[in-house]
Amino acid sequence: MKILASLAVMIFFVIANDAIAGIIHSEDFNSDNGGYTVTNQGNPEGPWTWDGAGSWYTNGSENLGSPSHSRLTGPSFVVTANGLVELSFAHRYSFEPLWEGGAVFTSVNGGAFTQILAAAFSQNGYTGFGFIGNHDLNGKDGFNGDSAGYANGDFITTIASLGSFNTGDTITLQFLAPWDEFAKGSEPNWQIDWVEVRDASNVPEPATLALMGLGLAGIGCKRYRHKRAA
Repeated sequence: MKILASLAVMIFFVIANDAIAGIIHSEDFNSDNGGYTVTNQGNPEGPWTWDGAGSWYTNGSENLGSPSHSRLTGPSFVVTANGLVELSFAHRYSFEPLWEGGAVFTSVNGGAFTQILAAAFSQNGYTGFGFIGNHDLNGKDGFNGDSAGYANGDFITTIASLGSFNTGDTITLQFLAPWDEFAKGSEPNWQIDWVEVRDASNVPEPATLALMGLGLAGIGCKRYRHKRAA
């Protein structure tokens, strides 16, 4: 029994360590800004800003008479294994319905930034489609309206597939917040609490790890009972 239990614990932690090793970019913004930089266009009143206490936020712009944009760009990171790569991040948002929204872009190997499309999200994806505001997301999709629990200060976790990559490829993330000439949502318009990117090809999900650990422990208990019954 003790040997089986010990073996179960060892296997569980080996698998868990593999899961941790699958993380290729992780930032909680608690101690610093994570190396993320801001590029503005059109002099937004409330561009992306690190709050010094664990998040980036933007308060947006209104009544400027012209569109404005604020882009939050992360540091480039290197893919460590061939296969699928997955992005997850915790955020909350409040954008003017139909007119404005936030969207995520990626640059691969130094190329142009391209938007992550709605179909790539598996959890809490874009909620606005075909924006009508005069800005760079006109006719495109993004996060819109108020996220679940926004009024209570709650964050939601969004997950998206970035696609399939080769070892050594570099990826750069960018979060675009645009505004038209007039109204905006509540403040903050968008707030990001943490960002994580990982190799999603061969790394078990946390729930899978827990089930495997319970299964191994169950096998040990069953064999112990059989031994006692004999």
